[in-house]
Amino acid sequence: MNVRNARRHLVCYVADPNVAPSPTVLKALKVANESASLRSEYEAQLEIDKKVRSTIKDIRIPEEVLNSLGARVAAIPTRRFNPRDPAMIAVLIGFLLLITVLTWNFLGRPAAFPSDALGIAEEVLTFDERPFEAVNLPAASLEDWFVLKGFDGFDVPPQLEKYKAEDAAILKIDNQPIAVVTVPDQYAQFISFSSKPHEISISPKGSWRYLQLDTENALALREEDGMCFMVIRRGDLAELKSFLEKAPN
Repeated sequence: MNVRNARRHLVCYVADPNVAPSPTVLKALKVANESASLRSEYEAQLEIDKKVRSTIKDIRIPEEVLNSLGARVAAIPTRRFNPRDPAMIAVLIGFLLLITVLTWNFLGRPAAFPSDALGIAEEVLTFDERPFEAVNLPAASLEDWFVLKGFDGFDVPPQLEKYKAEDAAILKIDNQPIAVVTVPDQYAQFISFSSKPHEISISPKGSWRYLQLDTENALALREEDGMCFMVIRRGDLAELKSFLEKAPN
């Protein structure tokens, strides 16, 4: 993780002594400890959080205010159900919104691009150290190369097998091995990693999930038999989809 990504995570993080930081936050904290500028920013943020917490903790609601509120609540008359009552309409709208959110969580989210895969793509694009080795082989020929390096499961989709890989590496991201292959003549990188640590499941089998990462790069991801295969390619989503549909000669 580089300083830019660490700053993005820490700016949204509020330290809580009763809650253990997530692995991503721990990694961001490590980066902050090694960067003087980011460490200074985070220490200033901690000081602000401390003051806010202290201020809120010292707030005391006067007893007479509590008693007054209790009396007013008790004095509210029981209301009969009226479907035209604005309060009832508001409750009904809230209930429908809740159903919509739950439907999205259970039905829509599986079709979305997994956040862990997005994080891996960002890390690959900004990886500070790039221990790549020249291979100059078709992408499909690299399975044995990766096995010898200690990574098992590198499997290229049929339509991408013949693209020539220039170099390859196994990166460590969040303590997980990530196989990366560069295909410069197609402005692309092929990435393979286990889906289990990230709880990624994509259905139907063999289907792709797409995302426009930024103005320069688009992502495609598929999951099969416990392994994820991701493509990062320079360009927009339409170009990436065309690339995946068009097999090389």
